[in-house]
Amino acid sequence: MLLSKSINRIAMIVIGALLLVTITVLIANYFNYQYQVVVADERERLMVVADNLDMRFDTRLVGLSLLAAHSDMRSLQPERVQPNLMAAAKALHVVNVALYDYNGNLISECWPVSGQVKSLFSQTDFKREFRSVLLGSLHVSDRMSDKNVEDAYVSLQVPVFDGEQVIAVLVAYIPISDISLAVLRQDMPERQYIFVSDGNGQFIHHPHLNEIFPESPLLKQQLNSLFLNTTGIIDINSPFDGIDKLLIYTDLMNAHWRVATAIPQDVLHIKVLRKAIDDAKSFLWLAVCFGLLYGVWRQARCHEREREQLRLERMICVNQLAAGIAHEIRNPLTSIKGFIQLMARRGDRPVSLEHLEIIISEIGRIDNLISEFQMLSRPLKEPLVEKINVYKLVNDVLLLMEGQFRNKNIVFPPQLPLAGGCVLGDADQLKQVFINLVKNALEAVPIGGNVIIVASCQQDMIAVTIENDGDGIAPEIIEKLGTPFFTTKANGTGLGLSVCYSIVQNHGGKIMISSLPGRRTAFTVLLPSPADEGVSMNK
Repeated sequence: MLLSKSINRIAMIVIGALLLVTITVLIANYFNYQYQVVVADERERLMVVADNLDMRFDTRLVGLSLLAAHSDMRSLQPERVQPNLMAAAKALHVVNVALYDYNGNLISECWPVSGQVKSLFSQTDFKREFRSVLLGSLHVSDRMSDKNVEDAYVSLQVPVFDGEQVIAVLVAYIPISDISLAVLRQDMPERQYIFVSDGNGQFIHHPHLNEIFPESPLLKQQLNSLFLNTTGIIDINSPFDGIDKLLIYTDLMNAHWRVATAIPQDVLHIKVLRKAIDDAKSFLWLAVCFGLLYGVWRQARCHEREREQLRLERMICVNQLAAGIAHEIRNPLTSIKGFIQLMARRGDRPVSLEHLEIIISEIGRIDNLISEFQMLSRPLKEPLVEKINVYKLVNDVLLLMEGQFRNKNIVFPPQLPLAGGCVLGDADQLKQVFINLVKNALEAVPIGGNVIIVASCQQDMIAVTIENDGDGIAPEIIEKLGTPFFTTKANGTGLGLSVCYSIVQNHGGKIMISSLPGRRTAFTVLLPSPADEGVSMNK
């Protein structure tokens, strides 16, 4: 026994531990899923910015490519190139457009560039800066100028072909402020920002670019480390404010750049928590809806079970009624049949008057039984509601039954006082109630016994108590009184008291029974006083 209890206890502990681990894993997987959803949303926001930048570069690179294919560009003659460069600068919204030959010599430009730009594109550095363009590719340069932010720019570089050979390079200059305007078109939540860096570890756009320009070697090294990661997401400790942040980044198509969004980890966790709360609200609403549906379904099931139970109870009641009626009718029919058979065997003799009286008595008993059953089975007639004095009604009943009191040598009760005994009801039906109750009291007492009738008021109710000093009623029998065909009398049917209960209930009252076995029994009829406005008649 102890071993079995120990095994059960261990099994419960193991099951509880497995359940706890399962719930923990489910919660962890759920929050990890929500984390991935938030990251995906931020990546989608970032892709909008990257697509805008790619589109701005693509449209200008296409425009420059069309210009590079023009015959004037291939002529490399300044007087023919100059007008086309001016038109291109206006159409493409760039600050300058210049044409360089294959060796890096400036052929023409919209207007003279600064000495800084001329030195940058000297012949010694030309092939290094335009390496990919001289091979026939379109290219977007890294950030140029390290003097100040206002002079910083990037260049769009397109090769000029003569047949299949590159003979020149067409260059358009765009200030990085123009790129910042494209990035700032995307609204960002508080404490989040987007930055753009080039392949040389320099910022093209950053909300604090003025403060960190020019970038320190350490910062450039950290930015270059981003290009070593290919997952598209990385956790860092920001060098600007020391806050742990998540960087989500992507590449541009025509530039060796990366566009990234920086999100503080606490902001990210708050977003995950908000999504979890939204899901919890949805789950709660679903749970409430399912709960309501389950409640309706359960109520319908309960109602169906109650209907089925009521149907079974009716069937049981019908069976009991049928059995009771059959039993009550069979007894007098047996007597009638016996006497008729006796008279048939003695057909040569005159019919005995005594036998005929017994037959008539038994037939009368059957008629009374059927009358009482009809009274019980059909609904009571609609009461004729009027204001009546119950005490006077009881006094009238006593006068009708005075002979029965004398036959049993019972002291006739004094009449009730008429003051304060008014109720609303049907006089005939209430008279039937008191006749039955007084008759039952007379039958319960021996010759020379006592029947006492008193009246009182109890909490806005008129009370009439009919008490006798008979043998009393056992508690288990009191609970069954009023049930059809339940009776303690040798020749009773149990229907009369059922009718009394129905009449009093229809008048908004009730019958209360108290008894001391071997000493006394009291039936108290409680009827609502008309002063009580809550009284209603059940019709």
